[in-house]
Amino acid sequence: MVSTSSTSPIGTRTKQLSVLKFGGTSVKSVPRIQHVAEIAQKRLKDGPLIIVVSAMGDTTDYLLKLAKQCASNPDKRELDSLLSTGEQISITLLSIVLQSMGVRAKSFTASQVGIFTESVFSKARIVDLKTDALQKSLLNTDVLIVAGFQGITPEGDITTLGRGGSDTTAVALAAAMDAEVCDIFTDVDGIYTADPNSIRNARLLKEISYEEVLEMARLGAQVIHPRAVELGRQYGVKLRVRNTFKPDHEGTIIHGGDKVEIYRTVSGVAVDKDQARVAIMDVPDQPGVAGKIARAMADKNIVIDMIMQAVHPSLGLNNVTFTVHETDLDETKKVLQELKVKLNAGEVLADSDIAKVSLIGAGMVGQPGVAAKFFEVLGGANINIKMIGSSEMKLTCVVSKEQASEAARLIHDAFELHKA
Repeated sequence: MVSTSSTSPIGTRTKQLSVLKFGGTSVKSVPRIQHVAEIAQKRLKDGPLIIVVSAMGDTTDYLLKLAKQCASNPDKRELDSLLSTGEQISITLLSIVLQSMGVRAKSFTASQVGIFTESVFSKARIVDLKTDALQKSLLNTDVLIVAGFQGITPEGDITTLGRGGSDTTAVALAAAMDAEVCDIFTDVDGIYTADPNSIRNARLLKEISYEEVLEMARLGAQVIHPRAVELGRQYGVKLRVRNTFKPDHEGTIIHGGDKVEIYRTVSGVAVDKDQARVAIMDVPDQPGVAGKIARAMADKNIVIDMIMQAVHPSLGLNNVTFTVHETDLDETKKVLQELKVKLNAGEVLADSDIAKVSLIGAGMVGQPGVAAKFFEVLGGANINIKMIGSSEMKLTCVVSKEQASEAARLIHDAFELHKA
């Protein structure tokens, strides 16, 4: 949960203030930064701006590669300190460009703003956001440019918010400054029924609910970070996903869902290929064992999903299988290897050749035909399902990476998501 504090009252929504976020592709080069500055200059007619930017292009990946050249497993505190420099470059360059255009602009790092996080490196969550510096600067500055993706602990250590963290920074600032809308600028026109790079007839959605896009983001759609959507829902910030290179395009509006078509059973298909499946075999069938496994993962800040337990009643043993993000696979295997000794369990197995394919929709509740069609389509194409998970708003299956894109295409066509 984000708490905010300020010496200035912000209880009344400031409609004139806009929060804009630009991702790495939008600020990949100086010409693109100049394009962003032009967008900002045009938007100033509606009022002052807070702009949140990511690092330029592949800068974060480059910095990570440098760190790995120095050590195979670099210290997470030092790594966060290094990765945060990418955003500092982009905010400064954008400020310089805007100033050269005669715009009163000023750049801020997370520590200068006062974006405080928990003391967790690489995946920190915002716990407090001070608005004093921003409120004061708005008195004599037109555009405030804030570094996304980063925060600071109460002890003064720099943290990062994880991949996509700049979205979270932008929405948190919109909530704290009581802005009505937060525009997330990226390199696509908005949110589609599927990845348009993989499925050619994917359809652009004019609007979508927080809940639906939250499921899409969690399940592999990379247009907006799920934590940003959570914040938007919690604080009632209307989000708008737009294309940096088509600034006049309205994009997709994300809101509470009160205006989304009631008849729309399903809204989209998402694919996540950055997943791995792990299993700890022959676990004693005893109360509390699942809790010990979950606790061991949580203590290492590893998120687990799609848990499945295969019971062998005659043997008194279980096989516990779950999915994790691929980047957490090595750490997960290490934790389970240690845990299996304590539990007197069997071997630990891992499978990185998996992907999640999910169907998402607010109208799926109480529609048994959805699941039937979903499985029939995959079965008819001879696509093997390794795991299944479901909730009121999603139906997910785990398949091989190689078959994931084809599975998504078949599901998209079967549910006619290309039609309005």
